[in-house]
Amino acid sequence: NTITRMLGGCVLQERWRGARGHQGTSYNIYDASRRRWHQTWVDDEGNLLQLDGAFADGRMVLTGETVDSAGRTVRQRITWEPLAGGKVRQLWDSSPDGVSWKVEFEGIYSRTRSP
Repeated sequence: NTITRMLGGCVLQERWRGARGHQGTSYNIYDASRRRWHQTWVDDEGNLLQLDGAFADGRMVLTGETVDSAGRTVRQRITWEPLAGGKVRQLWDSSPDGVSWKVEFEGIYSRTRSP
């Protein structure tokens, strides 16, 4: 992953590439008018995810909805929380009903220096 500050630090762009070459990008902003964080996430398979949320209790939690191949609404939730040593844990889970959740992705991020 590569994170870039843009537009005077008001926008964070994340570019990512998966182990199998799958890739995408997201734009993260604080929407001052709504007092909410927002992320628009897109990938190279035409997927779009729009999330909104807040930083509270030491974690950033953003939620949104997508539609599965059968036309059903699926809730999406991504949580980021700081870990020791400057690392960050990301947990992405989804739910068809808002009660039972399935982990879609879990990652631990650490800062590296660009070459």
